[in-house]
Amino acid sequence: MKSSTHSQRLRATLIASALIVAAAGIARADWPTFRRDAARSGIADEPVPDSLSVAWSRQLGESVDSSPAVVADRLYVGADDGSFYCLDASDGSQIWRARTGGAIVSSPAVGESAVYVGSVDRCMYAFSVVDGTQLWRVRTRKPILAPPLLYAGRVYFGSMDGTFRCVDAIDGGPLWQLESGPVSGAAAADAGGTVYFGDYAGAAYALDAATGTQVWRTQLKGSIVSAPLPIAGKVIVGVMGPTALTIEKIKYLVALDATTGAEAWAQFEGSSVLHTPVADEKAVYFGIVSGYTSNAELHAVELATGKQLWKRKLGAVTDSSPVLVGGKLLFGLHDNRVHIVRTDNGSDIATVDIGAKLYSSAACTGGRVYIGGGDGKLYCLK
Repeated sequence: MKSSTHSQRLRATLIASALIVAAAGIARADWPTFRRDAARSGIADEPVPDSLSVAWSRQLGESVDSSPAVVADRLYVGADDGSFYCLDASDGSQIWRARTGGAIVSSPAVGESAVYVGSVDRCMYAFSVVDGTQLWRVRTRKPILAPPLLYAGRVYFGSMDGTFRCVDAIDGGPLWQLESGPVSGAAAADAGGTVYFGDYAGAAYALDAATGTQVWRTQLKGSIVSAPLPIAGKVIVGVMGPTALTIEKIKYLVALDATTGAEAWAQFEGSSVLHTPVADEKAVYFGIVSGYTSNAELHAVELATGKQLWKRKLGAVTDSSPVLVGGKLLFGLHDNRVHIVRTDNGSDIATVDIGAKLYSSAACTGGRVYIGGGDGKLYCLK
């Protein structure tokens, strides 16, 4: 148990940090967490130009799978060597660097005074946004791959140890936990105070954010390895097959009723969804892979009914979750390119070849795109 003196000291540090951050200001277009917000909407406020090119890149490790967060012109991202970086978003120069004991594939969540990120070393960390000082860490029994959810002063996260946890954002003190299957995807929250997540055993959960009380649990076939998307009274869930490259008929994209967990509609095919979908008021957009990695497609289905609107072939797998920016879709592929495509038919608008496979999901803010590469570089496109 942490002493009251320790907690008071942490709170004083966080308050001081918050004052510094508040002075800098947090812009409306910031991208403070995986998929931009607690609902994992993946929708950017500002458009980016079609004629994107690499503005700068910075070598951080051997691979950057973590998706960056950007707040007040500071960029936060983890690398596979266990380092966690704060960079100047304008030019990539290092502001500070913190260390963990394992690779970081988790994506960070940035609050007013602290940034939270998980590590393969089994710990969830809180670092000061000002100088990277470690404020606290919570140890689990197995690696943490999932991005944390920062919501209402609490940090929610799953671990591969099969426990979903809620801790106090100030000092990491435990508030509640739920036993589940291993969790590798992020949790999401809606405005009504419900937290949603899925586990590797294929179960989708809805929990009361305050108490951890289970609202519903729906068992699906396959594994859930990405964040659910709560939207328009539904929770959209992507499902990975028994193995990503095994062809087996499963419901690979399922819309569940947000209140009851009952199935509203599903796409049924021998495919897998490896990332979080994105949606507007009419459609849900997502990539699939079936069989061999070359059998990858981009799909759009009606949000209300799940009816297919269009699909197109992709030249490579997309682990990168698509982003809606200026009414267009943006995502990375294993073909070394960032793609911008139309939402009405999926046709290409532009591509940018960065020369490295893309596993990271993009952050889009201030007319720029930030994304990690399989070559260990963090890229800024504008």
